[in-house]
Amino acid sequence: MRAVTSAIRSYLVAMLVVFSHSAVSYADGTELEYRVKSAFLYNFTKFIEWPSASQTKSDFVMCVAGNPELHAKLVETIGDKQNSGMPIKFSRIQHPGEAQNCQLLFLGFSEAERLNDWVGALSNEAVLTVSDDSGFIAMGGMIQFVIVDGKIRFDINQSAANRLSIKMSSKLLGLARNVI
Repeated sequence: MRAVTSAIRSYLVAMLVVFSHSAVSYADGTELEYRVKSAFLYNFTKFIEWPSASQTKSDFVMCVAGNPELHAKLVETIGDKQNSGMPIKFSRIQHPGEAQNCQLLFLGFSEAERLNDWVGALSNEAVLTVSDDSGFIAMGGMIQFVIVDGKIRFDINQSAANRLSIKMSSKLLGLARNVI
């Protein structure tokens, strides 16, 4: 029991450290921004429960479409970590049909029409969709990064996640800037 309590305490401290990075100003440029977004993406997975069909896969797959720099930083930052005992694998994808193997997908496009096409194509897939485009939540995306006063924050579209049986913990919802 003591080992479990110690592990939980260590985990919570690590979470606080990672989320406190969101308070860092981005004077260092996009490298730091991508590192922090990568940490957020990894930590989102700790506070989300996917439908049981998604959990039968042997690997947890984090995908990126449209942003090769973030993909590279994601691989570098997360490395060989696991999610719920599953090794995390990384994939760069170019077409919505490739996302069926992903549990989490970051969409790095700035064109609203392209984002809307991807969100529509994934409307029946239990894939957590994340982007930093300003209209992403309104399109039906699930998590949108926003920069407020030089700090990365995020908004959540809980109804989009619920529709696909993706359950977000109250802790994650409490950290969000806005939940719709």
